[in-house]
Order: sequence, then structure tokens, then C-alpha cells
Amino acid sequence: MEEQASEELRNQRYIGIDGGGTKTACMIGDGCGRILTACYGESSSIKSRPWDEVKRVLKELIEQAMELSQSEESQLAGVFLGLAGADRPEERKRLYSFMRELLADQVAITIHNDAITALAAGTWGEAGIVLISGTGSIAYGYLPETDTYVRVGGWGYLLGDEGSGYDIGRQALIAVMKEHDGRGRRTQLTERLLDYWSLPDPNQIISYVYSQSNVRTVIADVAKWTLMTAEQGDEIAEKIVQAAIADLAELAVTVKQRLAVLQPAADVSHLPLVLSGGLFSNDWFMERLSADKAIAASGLSLRRLSIPPAAGCYMLALKQAGIQITDTIKQHIADWETGGEA
Repeated sequence: MEEQASEELRNQRYIGIDGGGTKTACMIGDGCGRILTACYGESSSIKSRPWDEVKRVLKELIEQAMELSQSEESQLAGVFLGLAGADRPEERKRLYSFMRELLADQVAITIHNDAITALAAGTWGEAGIVLISGTGSIAYGYLPETDTYVRVGGWGYLLGDEGSGYDIGRQALIAVMKEHDGRGRRTQLTERLLDYWSLPDPNQIISYVYSQSNVRTVIADVAKWTLMTAEQGDEIAEKIVQAAIADLAELAVTVKQRLAVLQPAADVSHLPLVLSGGLFSNDWFMERLSADKAIAASGLSLRRLSIPPAAGCYMLALKQAGIQITDTIKQHIADWETGGEA
């Protein structure tokens, strides 16, 4: 019986999709935790992309994952999507309807915010807080014993996303334009950005930025140059980065405080703080966040993701199917990420 059950799990297919403001990752594996392949596409953020574009990206990635893994439609048992903005009921309903039309009746479909899946990737589904700083920003906390979720931030680039790549990039561009006007102090950001975009002078920046098909992504990309310029001692860039760190620390600490209020009997004193998103790939930025007074006083234990958020989606697809996440499954997923045999 065990061999039969194991064979059945090996024949099943589960897909995890992680969609943020810059790109979407899709991962497919079997019911035993063996990841077969991963593929990538454009942003599928329903907060900032046209609905037709979101549908196209998701459809193409699922089809590509199935083709690359040489899987049959009858094998697909579950799909778990973690998409930016998908925790709003109206958006979740719209996404679910589309996925239900796209997939066969036997496929279980689950849709959550991308923060939930990043947290799962960092804690294997255990208690913790995730802080995301990519194109946008958000913090999420989860206590599995009481199924308690807390969300802070993530209100989009018009209403929030403090400490995000977009926020940092926008502040950097404002500083460049102020210097050009004579309203602001000199900053190396000007020379760095003009070189990067191959523009002759700051007057060309407005035409360049506003002509882009995805302006948010272009502005968020400026963040990496802002961090580099700040690390080299530019005062204006340093002020921008320090303000972003303070905003991110506030997001994380507020989640911890709200969890403590909602579940006073729970021990939240040393929860892991999982860091996800492009900004946290910068070691200097990580060090500055770790040194922040609010973070240091919070007792939170900072950690980077050891597996990508898409792997967290895949793992949650398994859990939704009632498959226990064993040490063997964890090892299979970790082996894929490190290039080993899954």
C-alpha cells in the first residue's frame, strides 16, 4: 500500500506561482517534494498591471511549466498562487474565476498574497514574520497555533510601499531633479543615473521615465544604484536609504506588536524575521537594517530566504493537498535550490 501511495504521489503534479511587481516565478514538482522545473515571466501584480496582461503571464507560465516538465494535464492536482495584491476579496475572486476556467476540474486552486508564500519559504510554514522589500513593500506575521495573520503595509505605490525599491528609486530621482533645479545639494546619483541610462543631461530623465511601458519597475531599478552610491558615502543617497530602513523596521515591529495584542498568550519575543525581495540581496543594506535600533530592540531574529518564494508556493500547494512536509520533502526542495539532485 505504501509503495502504491508513493507511486501515486510521484505521478501527481503541483505548481507554485510567486508574482511580484517585477517578475513572476513558476515552479512545478511532484507530490514527494521533487521539483521538476522552474520558469519565469513578467510581473503579474494585479495592483499595477492590466488584467489581460496578468492573465496572459499566468497562462503562459503554467503552460510552459507543464511542457518543460513533460507533464500531462491529468497529472496536475494543485496550484498555489502567491500574488501581490491578491489578498483583497474582489481580486481573489476574479483570479479564482480565471484559474477555474483555465484548469481542469480536478485541480485544487489556492490564492494568497505573495507575502504569505515568502513567509512559508522562510519558516517552512512555522510562526514568523516576513518583511518584503522589492518593487513594493509589506510585512506579514503568522502564528500557526491560532491561525493568526497580521498584515502591515503593502498599500501600493500611491498609498504606501514605504522602504520599497520604488520608494527609494523615486526619492533618488527627486534628489537628482532638485540638484538640477538648484533646489537640492549635489549628489553622485546624478552622474551614476545619467551613465546608466546613457542620457546627456537631467532634462532627458522625464522623457525617458515616462516613456517606459512599466514605469514602476524602471523607477524601482534605481534603488540598486542608490544603495551603491550610499555605500560609497554620498550624503543624499545615505539619507534616502536610512529613511527606507526606518520605514521597513517600523513595518516589522508593528506586526510583532499587533501579534502580541491579538494573542497575548503566545511567545512572540524571538520570532524569525524573514527578509525577502531584491533589496535584501545587498549585504550592506542588510547590515544597516540589522543595526537599526528598533530592530535590535525588538528581539526579532533576521534571516534571508534559503529557498525562493516560488518554492514556498509549491510547498503550500502540497500542504493544501494534505501532504505532510517531512524532512525528506524539505531536503528535496533545498537540493533543487542548491543545484543538487532532488
